[in-house]
Formats: sequence, structure tokens, C-alpha cells
Amino acid sequence: MVLQSVRALLLASAVVAVPVIAQEAAPQAVDTAVVEEIVVTAQRKAERLQDVPIAVTAFTTDTLRRNDVRDLGRLEVLTPGFSFGRSGSDARPAIRGVRTENVAVSGDPTIGFFVDNVYRSRASMANEPFTDVARVEVQRGPQGTLYGRNTFGGNIAVSTATPTDELSGGVNLIYGSFDRISGEGFVNVPVAKGVGLRIAGLRETMDGYVKGTTRDLDIFNRDTTYLRGTLKLEPASGIEAVLRYSYWRDKGTGAGAFGYRVGGVFVNPTTNAFDINGQPRALLYDLPRTGLPGLTGTPISSNPHFYPGDTRLEQDLEQHSVSLNVQAELGNVVLRSITGYVDYNVFRNADNDFSLRAGNVDGQEDKLTAFSQEIQLASNDKGSRFDWLVGYFFFKEDVSASFFSSCPTAARNTAGCAFAAGLPVTTSHAVFGQASYYLIEDKLRFTGGIRYTSDSKDISRANATTDVNQRLVTITPTGQQFTLDFDKVTWRANLDYKISSNNMIYASVSTGFRSGGFNAGFFTNPLLPGGFGPENVTAYEVGSKNRFADGKVQLNLSAYRNEFSDLQVQNQFLVQGASGVTTASVILNAARAHSMGIEAELQWVPAEGLNIAMSGTLMEAKYDRYANVPAPANYTGLLDYTGNEIPYSPSWKLTALVSYDFDLGSSGKITPQATLVWSDGFQLTDTNTALDRQNSFAKLDLRIGWRSADDRFSVEGFVNNVTNQITLQRATFGSRGLNQSFDAPRMFGIRVGARF
Repeated sequence: MVLQSVRALLLASAVVAVPVIAQEAAPQAVDTAVVEEIVVTAQRKAERLQDVPIAVTAFTTDTLRRNDVRDLGRLEVLTPGFSFGRSGSDARPAIRGVRTENVAVSGDPTIGFFVDNVYRSRASMANEPFTDVARVEVQRGPQGTLYGRNTFGGNIAVSTATPTDELSGGVNLIYGSFDRISGEGFVNVPVAKGVGLRIAGLRETMDGYVKGTTRDLDIFNRDTTYLRGTLKLEPASGIEAVLRYSYWRDKGTGAGAFGYRVGGVFVNPTTNAFDINGQPRALLYDLPRTGLPGLTGTPISSNPHFYPGDTRLEQDLEQHSVSLNVQAELGNVVLRSITGYVDYNVFRNADNDFSLRAGNVDGQEDKLTAFSQEIQLASNDKGSRFDWLVGYFFFKEDVSASFFSSCPTAARNTAGCAFAAGLPVTTSHAVFGQASYYLIEDKLRFTGGIRYTSDSKDISRANATTDVNQRLVTITPTGQQFTLDFDKVTWRANLDYKISSNNMIYASVSTGFRSGGFNAGFFTNPLLPGGFGPENVTAYEVGSKNRFADGKVQLNLSAYRNEFSDLQVQNQFLVQGASGVTTASVILNAARAHSMGIEAELQWVPAEGLNIAMSGTLMEAKYDRYANVPAPANYTGLLDYTGNEIPYSPSWKLTALVSYDFDLGSSGKITPQATLVWSDGFQLTDTNTALDRQNSFAKLDLRIGWRSADDRFSVEGFVNNVTNQITLQRATFGSRGLNQSFDAPRMFGIRVGARF
């Protein structure tokens, strides 16, 4: 299949190249109705998107605004090969068969998330709101050379707006479904020559769309505050320093830990006992952890947006971040320094029995500080056939993580009610380099890169207590401690050929890895595995990037195959503890898997004001060898997942966007827009059961906006998920059945904006 994909891709490249060459022979008058050019930094330098031999989807400020993209979640509507799930405060992105499963402090993200070149080390950090953002890039496939550790499946890189030399500002106000009220704005001040200041902020509240038994138990609400200040200094020609500080606070009722409802269990129809190969059965919530399921209690609700628990869920997230990006041009070389510091704290809880029974509350609080420093030295001779970059990366993260489970309501402030899941300290060093050389000037280019990464994880355990608000009070080290060390060489080799100035084909081979980690349950139960090793990927890709019809059409194609080994996968075990039976989440290394597919992105401007964008993904992602897997909690035996689909990997995904600007002259313009996404069905757990499968679906977004002729004022009405298609966003096996969480229902709103 891969060879067939390659042949088809090269044929398509040749077909689209012919009219370009012909048109270059007879240049015509400049036409403003063209596809917008976007500059990206996927190779750690500014380049035209169409010149980068990597599969990248990039979004500008206008695209994000016109699609109500407030954070990472809605990017899946516009990006091929990208899916998104969420559980509680944790983001779970997936790219090309690589998904985010382990979100605890014991592991690292599978998809790299960067804000202004600074690495964010926790999955919940990827929910940071997109406020005054200049560009977002989704870089598909492992980025193990220039970005390094834990960019196993790809990167999401956010670039915020920097100060300009003009006094300007703007504000956007939104009112929408579930009493959504949002205010976002920025002000840009040129303080003096070579000194600029930009301040941006967001305040948003919204009622929860998942309903509880009483209003105060509704979940998935919003209570977000975000503020960022950016200072830009240019003390001399060729020298630039950008200092940023941001504050982010998310509060509210939260969204549970791994789901807010039980979707059901599997039972043997003869014995009525738990049986993973049995029949799916609706569950009665208040069931014993062992024995016959569904005999007593409250019947499960058929409403996917209903939370049946008695615990008022809470999320409390606070982040302070500081970054300093310095660049100095020193003749034919450029020196860059990227410094980042993050102080982060998040608390979330869950109702462990999903019922009105008191007690059985789970909670987790993670506190961390992270510091990173990167130094780059790169060539700066734009006329040379040789281009290079070398660098060093340092990262240190210090985490304090507490977890409590099944605490009686009246005893949440008693000693022993909580325990620290671990106090890991991660230190990472890396050296890297990449060079490109034109074998045929301005035509054929070879690029090679290599990176050496060394990770050390020191893990210690402590007992802890919580107060009546379930918050961490004391941490007492137990003396239990061990260290895990990992190192890896990753590399990339790429060949690209420019058929013309607007057409390129490329082929690449690259590798990536995700560092290993520890299982906290080992501290209290030595029968559980103490640690797990790194997972590795080798990725093969061919692609083509094209602009033709005088820039009215842009077509990018890619075909890939990823070969995974030692994948880190999450398993659930029942563990007997002092306060009863709890569920232990354990990470194990699976054997082997693969994903392969074809992706296409088309942008077309057939006439002034008319914009059409389409993308398509064909993908296969399966486990090649994955046997002797412990059955999920409540079930017995060892299972064989060989041949199972990798979760969050639909075989087909199609997107389409159409908009048209009706020019009203001095009265401005009116722009209607329709966005459609269609996805084939996919699984949400490795077990591949009927209860964790999301069937194929389509979602439609509609919006219509008016903008004044001087672009100073705008009004927009929008409806997201017009057909109210409710999709399963997260599923995982727990002690009481299959936990589920569903995506948002239909939402509508109006946005009013002004700029000066």
C-alpha cells in the first residue's frame, strides 16, 4: 500500500507541476485573489510554508477567530491526521496514530506542545487559551531532531503576537450558549525607538453543558482568566530580545478525572458475571466492585450529557510562565537563546462511584516548576547553498503530585486519607544539529540532522494529608526512592526537489522517542511493575507542495508510514488498600504497531472573495504484536490485542470550508462561512469494544459576519455543531465499568469586535 501511495503522490505532483511551468512562460497581471502565503518556523527558522519539506498545517489569527478556535480542541475540525480528546483538565491530542494516554506525572506528553518555542511538559498545559495568537502550527510526524524529547507523534507550536511600531489595540466580546460571556483584547504601545510593549488578556465564563442532579453539580463550565505582557527590545541592528510573562487561571466545576459517567459493562449472558468477551449491558451505578454487576442501584441514564454523582466537581488550575527569546545576527551566523520558566499547579477531583452515595471521592493535585534553556547557532548566509544549525537544550522539572481515593466524606482531612503519587525530578540534556546542502543549486537539496538526548528521572514517595476542601496540606517523605536513566540518538534524513518555484517533492526518514517513566503504584504494591521504558518510532514520508493557477490553488500531499516499537500503553488493575479496593493505573510497554496513510490539503481561491479549503486523510493504525495484556479492572485473564486498532485513529477523515466575501463598498463586507468535518468510526481504548467505539459522524458549523470597510469593526453570529451531533471524546476502563466523556453539544453565539 505504501508503494502505491508513493506512486500516486509522485504522479499527482507531476500533474500539478505541468500547468505551473506553462504559466511561468507567459506571466500575467497580478491578481489579488490568491491563497495567502504563511511563514512558519517548523525548522526553527522563518520559511514559507510551501518551502518546508515537512507536513505542516498552519493557522493565522484570522483563521482561528473565524472558526471560534479558543484552544487546542477545535483544531481537529481543520487539520488532517489530527484528533482530539479531553478528560477533566487533560488534553489528549492524537496525530497519525500517536495518541496521548498517560497524562500522569509518571510520564511525558506524546505530542510536543510549545508556546513561543518553550516546551510545555504536562498534558493539561496544552489547554492554554489562544489569546492574541499570531500563528499555530501542527507539525505532523516525529520531530526528534530540532525539537527533541517527547515529540513522538508531532508538535503543536503556538506563536503569540509581538509588539509592533504602531499604537494599536482591539477587543472582541462574545455572548453565547450556556450563558457564555467572553471578553478578549490587546493593546500595542511603541514605548520608544527599539522598545515595544504589548498586553493581551481574556476573561471568559460559561455554565456547564453536562447537567447534574442539581444545578451546582453541572460540569464542563468555564471560568478562565488569562493575561500576557510582551516587551520587545531592539537595542541595535540585528539584535532582538522578546520578554514575555503570562498568567493563566482556570477554575470551576471541572469535568471529572477519566470520565463523568459509566457507559456499561460486559457480562456473561449465562452467569451474569463480568466477562470482557460477553455482551454489553447498561449498568446500575451503585454496584459492588466485584461480583455480579447491575443488581442494585440507580439505572444508567441514556443522556450522554448527564453527570449522576453527588460530588461537586472542582478544577483549579494556575500557571505563571516567563520566557525570554534573544537573537543576535553576527555576520554570517545568528545566535539564539530561548529561556523558559513555568510555575504550574492543578487540582481536580472525581466521583469514584458515579452515584449519589456519599464518599468514594478521587482527587489529584499536581504542583511543578519547570526551567528550560536552549542555545542555537545557525548560518545566516541566504545566498549560500549550505545551511546549518547546531544547539544545546537543557530541561529540569520538579513535581509534587498528591492523590487520594475513596475517602469518606467526613474524613477528607484525616491523616492517611491521601498519599503522594510521587515526587519526580526530571533532568534532560540534549545536543543537536541539522544541515542542508543544495546538490543542484536551487533545485535538489539534502538535509540531515541528529540529536542526542539524556534523561534522568529521580522518583521518591511521600505520605500526604488533605484538608476539608480536599487540598494538599502536608507531605512527609517515606524514604523510598529510585532513579531511572534513558538516553537516545534520534536522526532525520530528507531529500527535496523543486520542480519549479511553486512545486516541490520530498522524501524523508526520521526517528523519535518518548522517555520512559515510573508507576506510582509500585511503592505500595511491589507486584505492580515499577517502571516502563522509552517508546520509539521510525517514520517514512514522501510529499509534495504545490501552488498553481497564479497562486489561486495550493495543494499539499503526503504519504507516510510510522513503525512503532515498545509503545507505552495504560492498563487498569484493582488494588486492595487500607481504605478499600481502588483502581491502579499502570503503564506497560506494548510490542509493535504501525500507522500509514495519505493526507491531502487543498486551498482554492477561484474568484475574489471566494475561499475554499478541503483536507482528507486515509489512515490505518494497528497493533502488529501486542499479546498477554492484563484484562481491564473487574475482568480476568490475559488478552491479545494483536490486530486491534490504535485508539483515536479514524480510517477516513474529511474537512471542508467555504466562505465568500460580499463586498458592500463603503458599507464593508458580509461573509457567510460553512465548515464541515466528517470522520469514520474509531475506537477509544486498546480493547476495541462496542462500548468504546465512536461511530462515523459529521459536524457542521455555520457563521455569518460583517466587517467595516476600514476593518475596524466587526459583528459575527455563529453556530457550532449545527446538527447537535454528540460524539464520544474519551473512554477508559475503570473499577465500575467503562468511563465515558462526550464532546460539546450545539452551541451558538454572537461576537462583536473593534480595533484601532
